[in-house]
Amino acid sequence: MMETTRIEKKVLIQASPGTVFKALTEARDLAHWFCDHATSDPREGGEVVVCWKTGREIHKGRARITHLVKDARLEMLWIDEGRNPGLENARHVLSYAITPRKDNTEVFMCDEDDVPQIEEDMDILSQGWNNVLMELKDYCERAERSARSQSATNAAKDA
Repeated sequence: MMETTRIEKKVLIQASPGTVFKALTEARDLAHWFCDHATSDPREGGEVVVCWKTGREIHKGRARITHLVKDARLEMLWIDEGRNPGLENARHVLSYAITPRKDNTEVFMCDEDDVPQIEEDMDILSQGWNNVLMELKDYCERAERSARSQSATNAAKDA
């Protein structure tokens, strides 16, 4: 039995659960805060493909959505093609629980991988997730402010 690597993080975001869910599932939104380019089929069984540019290199990640509850939950199984030999049955699952709180939305993220990591790598991965979740928070809060501003502008025009 393989030891599982697990990273858990929580962040409060001043945005609606719908804004957060959209940021996690829609290709256009993902490309604003998580990656350089994305495609997404946000439904159970659908796939999310993300690409990052590093200099001249392009890194690609692909995941299958295994569980989805609109505005509340997202779980994806990462499909790591070219993974280390002998790890064909290893699982890498990323999940988000989205919970409304007073004036905020709480996002609980869990990154669970069957591939064991050394402690130094775990520290790097953990810090990386801190950065990713701060990008998510910043993006969602900007999107929410923009939507509110647009609604106020439209209401003023209609008055």
